[in-house]
Amino acid sequence: MPSYKALAREGIVSGFGLKSGDPEAMVNRIPAIDRPHYVSVDEVDLRDDDMCVGIQRQGSWHFAPLFILNSHEIVNHDDAPAIAYCPLAGLSVAIAGKTYISGLLRWDTFVLYDPARQSLILPFDQQTLDGQQHVPLQPLEMLTFAGVRDKFPQARILSPASHRGNRSAYGSYPHDGQLGLGHAKPGMRGRFDEEAESLHPKEQVLIIGTAAQMMKAYPFSQLAAATEDGDKTLTDVVDGVEVILSYDPDARHAQVLAATDDEVKARAFSYYFALRQHLPDLPVYRHPQ
Repeated sequence: MPSYKALAREGIVSGFGLKSGDPEAMVNRIPAIDRPHYVSVDEVDLRDDDMCVGIQRQGSWHFAPLFILNSHEIVNHDDAPAIAYCPLAGLSVAIAGKTYISGLLRWDTFVLYDPARQSLILPFDQQTLDGQQHVPLQPLEMLTFAGVRDKFPQARILSPASHRGNRSAYGSYPHDGQLGLGHAKPGMRGRFDEEAESLHPKEQVLIIGTAAQMMKAYPFSQLAAATEDGDKTLTDVVDGVEVILSYDPDARHAQVLAATDDEVKARAFSYYFALRQHLPDLPVYRHPQ
């Protein structure tokens, strides 16, 4: 792994404030859950408004509550993609194979570590830091636990017993002052302009695309306006692909219902400010006023 000095030239810093030592020694210091234990929706004690991120595994949907991912950030599976969540950026992705938290940040977003390739992964870029290997993002869903219970009744839910045993052991979410908005970040492609933007920096956005490329972002508030708070769907054309989207405000569920290209699916969810910092040129849907 490159030194901290070399990483700094790529806009990458230690999430632990380190400037010397071996960066690789900090891999998995935020411990991933490598032996997840899933239970049915009836067996888990969650609040209706607990947000959950899920992937398909063994023929059914498996969801991890964000309050668990807030502390562990990674849930690995031997037979399915890893679920990864960055609390600072609000970024949720699913990546094939085992992955770990590197202890590094680039523009307020985690840099992941692939032990099989011994490579650093940049999730927004869908590639390794050296640019030599593509890292495909897998389809995923995000919604409240009440929404999971209603729409995915056969789903499996990650139990808090997978690691620390109970909800009270998990930490709180980062506050807005920890987002680093307005701070200089070397090499940052774009920035969130608080004066020019009409969206809140922590507005949740759905990012659609293929395993190889992000195509367009949909802020939840804009989807709500376009779908009249879930009473209808939104049909959009992205790079020649017709996409039908829905939004359920009660479940906070933004979803790709269909696309003329089957590869176009939900590939990530993130806060708006993080999207602007990493992918400033990505088209963002705005509902006509």
